[in-house]
Formats: sequence, C-alpha cells, structure tokens
Amino acid sequence: MTIRSAFVLLSALASMVIPGCTTATPAGDPESVDRGLEWLANHQDENGRWDADGFMKHDTEGKPCDGSGNPVHDVGATGLALLAFLGKGNTLRSGPHKDVVINAVKWLRSQQGPNGLFGTNASHDFIYDHAIATYAMCEAYGLSDYKTLRKTAQGGINYLESHRNAHSCWRYQPRDGYSDSSVTFWCVFAYIAARDFKLEVNPNALKIADSYYDQLIDPKTGHCGYTKRGETSSRHPGDHATRYPIAKTETLTAASMMARLFLGHSRQEPMMQKAADLVAKKPPIWSKNGDIDHLYWYCGTYAMYQMGGDHWRDWHRALTPAVIATQRRDDNFNGSWDPVGVWGEDGGRVYATALMVLTTEAHFRYTRLVR
Repeated sequence: MTIRSAFVLLSALASMVIPGCTTATPAGDPESVDRGLEWLANHQDENGRWDADGFMKHDTEGKPCDGSGNPVHDVGATGLALLAFLGKGNTLRSGPHKDVVINAVKWLRSQQGPNGLFGTNASHDFIYDHAIATYAMCEAYGLSDYKTLRKTAQGGINYLESHRNAHSCWRYQPRDGYSDSSVTFWCVFAYIAARDFKLEVNPNALKIADSYYDQLIDPKTGHCGYTKRGETSSRHPGDHATRYPIAKTETLTAASMMARLFLGHSRQEPMMQKAADLVAKKPPIWSKNGDIDHLYWYCGTYAMYQMGGDHWRDWHRALTPAVIATQRRDDNFNGSWDPVGVWGEDGGRVYATALMVLTTEAHFRYTRLVR
C-alpha cells in the first residue's frame, strides 16, 4: 500500500479508536492536536515562515514563550509545521487552517533556488532542512491537487537526487561518498510521497535505500546503526552526549522500522519484530534525565502503530504521560511542547511542537499498511 492510498478521511479522526484499546488513544486526541496547531498558527510570520529563534515576537501580551532554536533551521521548522497542518486535513484548498498552509507554501517556494534546494547550504546539516521541506511540499502538492506546485515539489526531489551518492544514499554533503541512516530516513519519505503523488522519482534510489538499511541493521538485535552496523546515534561535540545519553533511546532503529515498513516490508518479518522488541524496551518518558527525544517518539509512534498488537498497545500507554500530559496549557505557551529534548536546542519550540503534533496524529495520518 502506498502512502497516498494510506491516507484516511480525516473528518472521522475524532471518533477513531485503536483496535484492542478500551479508551480513546492519546495519539488521536483531537483536542491536543487542535491546541498544537493553534499555537503554531499563532506563531507563524505573516510571510508564512516559522521563525525558529524569533517566534516569540508574536507574544505581544503576557509572558513571551521561550525555547529558541537555531535560525539556520527555519526551512526545516517550517516544513515540519506544514506537515502537521496537512496531517489534520488542511490543504491549499480547504480546512480551517487553509491560509496557514497557503502562506507556508508561498514562503518555502520563495526559498527555493534554481537547483531545487530549499534554503541555503550554509549550515553543515542543511540537507535535513531541505529533505523535510521537500517532503512537506510533495504532500502539499498531492493532497491539495494543486498542479502549479508540481514544479516546486519536483525541484526539491531533483535536488535530492543530485545530492545522493550514485550507488548509495544521503548524508550532509552532495555526493561525497558518505551516507547515514538519519538523513536517509527523511529523504526516503520525501521520495515515497513524490512517487505516490506521481512525481518523477528514480525507483533505484528507494531500492538502494532499502538495501542500505539491510547493511546497517544487526540481524541479532534489530538495532540500526548510524553509518555502519552496530554504531549508535550521533550527538553534538561537548557535553551533549552526557546530557542526553545515547543509550536512552533507539531513534535510528525506530526510523529504520518506519522507513522499511513504507518501503514494502511486512511487520511479520523476524527482523522487524526484533527491532520492535528493542524499541519497546525504551518507551517515551518525559523526564529531565536525558530521556526526551521528540524525533524518537515521532518515529517510534508511527512504526509501533504499524506493528500493532502488544508493541503498539504498550507504546501507546506511555504516550499519555509523556506527550499528552506534557503539552503546555498556560498563557502564550498553550498548545506547545517544551524543547527540552535531544535536538531541542537546534529546532526550538516550533520543532518540538510540530513533531509532537505529528506524533499525536499518528494513527489517523496513515491507515495501517496490510501486507
């Protein structure tokens, strides 16, 4: 099943319940989603951008929000926020936040260069921002059936193809011979969205990505490495790894599960079950002891929902205290999440909130893939 066919009628989301659960799932809490989207809408610039480090300028009364991110990631933050609005049925043509989507798309279009790149290559990890923006623009194009956006979305994919190593995948710099599972994850989803909305995609790129994950996954444990089998996730230089111990999460394992499920693998495969068992041992926990990783929770939630059964049921139970209960309800912060996780200093409150909204949308953004 493709991503496009996996989209469900979002008008029914408020009443959806996961089979086997006796209460409404926190991953589908419509009030939490709406609060998060309202906070994002209130902190969008007039030109459509989400300002990663200056969003609090919109708090004209009361205590302004804190949680600045790095300004080099405005393109990525805007892409994540756009994906969150698209996930609740807002498009360029309809939805209560249609204007938010229109303005976000306009701003991202204005940031695209002749080579298809969204933003600039000024930061060493600029490819993350571009891949996320491309993923969002492909969805905005397809879900809105907005033909004039086709060239923009295709341009984003074309840049990714020019950046990809000829016989491998993606990393920070174009065609430098190095690949990693983290950058590749976002590129894979941009490609899948483009393919499913009938844009031009090199089919071999997805086959190579699937094979690349095979090389990185430990057949005994299901753990996915960063650039090679057995390697852990990365951290910034300095005390970053001390503040956010790598052993606390399985981000790359969850990301590889999510990617491989949408690349055509069955949740019944032994390797997939091993990976899910590994992720299940490290459920979402909101604490100041280095456990918080918004990206891990996003990938884990989508992957575990697709896995179903005990894997989803146990992960789902952890989402209420870790995600729903930690959404801010006070003053200008209302609807947002604090950026106190691993990459919070990079993306800031916009990043954290967009990812947590996407996480709460998990079970109605895509239906379960049946293979």
